[in-house]
Amino acid sequence: MMETRYVVIKDPSLLTLANTDTYLTAALEDIVANYPPRSRYPHEVLQGLWSGPTGMAYLLLQVSAHRPELVISGQPAFHWAQGYISGSRGHNLRLGCHGCGIADEKLAFDAVRAAISKDITHVRAFLSSVEQVLAVKEFPDEHLFGRAGTLYLLRIVRHWVPGSNSLVDPAIAEVSNTILNNGPNWIWHGRRYLGAVHGDVGIVVQLVLTSPELAPRVEPVVERLLGMQLADGNWPSAEGTGTGKGLVQFCHGAPGVITSLLSLRPHFPALQEKIDAAVKKGRECIWLEGLLKKEPNLCHGIFGNALALPPGGQRELFLKVATPENVAKMKASDATGKVFERADYGRSYSTLTSYTPCAAWTWLVCEEEDPKILGYNDI
Repeated sequence: MMETRYVVIKDPSLLTLANTDTYLTAALEDIVANYPPRSRYPHEVLQGLWSGPTGMAYLLLQVSAHRPELVISGQPAFHWAQGYISGSRGHNLRLGCHGCGIADEKLAFDAVRAAISKDITHVRAFLSSVEQVLAVKEFPDEHLFGRAGTLYLLRIVRHWVPGSNSLVDPAIAEVSNTILNNGPNWIWHGRRYLGAVHGDVGIVVQLVLTSPELAPRVEPVVERLLGMQLADGNWPSAEGTGTGKGLVQFCHGAPGVITSLLSLRPHFPALQEKIDAAVKKGRECIWLEGLLKKEPNLCHGIFGNALALPPGGQRELFLKVATPENVAKMKASDATGKVFERADYGRSYSTLTSYTPCAAWTWLVCEEEDPKILGYNDI
């Protein structure tokens, strides 16, 4: 019998959930105490919004917008955002080390620095990097390493920097047109991926949330994705991967597709009934198989899955399983060592794949009707 990727909770009544503000504050205090801002960062920790100080700066910028009254180790969240973005990244920071998506440090740093400073000079520096993206045909179109991520970063700047539209919008149009011209058969690593981070639905989300007028041009892609939902409510990671059990997590599978469809729904009135049916069916899959054994995180763990569930008892149960006290208890009682083992690719304090920063974002938004994912559809 094949081992499952998820845990089964035999007695949910034994789990408790404290005030989420308590968890939020504790997570943020942990970050600034154990991963504090530095005056200089080594190159190996610089992974854009995915992992490192730039992602932490952006997380804390969002915290400051959601909860301006919150004090972390004696300072407001915006103070810490400034601290993480101000450290030196060295003199040889260059575009393309990690593609051109949200994982590229050069692009992400320029975008987040502009968002925090509101300085048009910083906006122009960011756009200079975007011009280089447009000159490289080999970049992919997905979100983490590709042009869809560039669109998201452009949206960050437009959102956070008043008066930047006239500078940013022409770049948005150029990047969007490049992506559309490469589609609808977008390829990453030789395959047609479908999910939020590396595939079609993530590309469509960035196109449409950035430029809603593009929705009619990608409606056939959305309709096709809806038709690829499997009998169990999940989606395959990539085209041609069969109809067997797949991954149930944000980057690949139902959680990411559902989160995306909920953001896309207002822009596709003709597909809303199909979207609603797909969301309902996909959530059934998450409820059955979404309590993942990986350490809770946003990209491929319980936190991302919880935020794809409707408000109420199901989401609350997932959050109870992922509290710090329950994670510690389940790890200690697991003889196999496989329950809640690290899933952050060895990058402690990764904004999207390690426990504490992902917990901070989750506790920040988990009581919202339709919570978003940091670095994806949060603006």
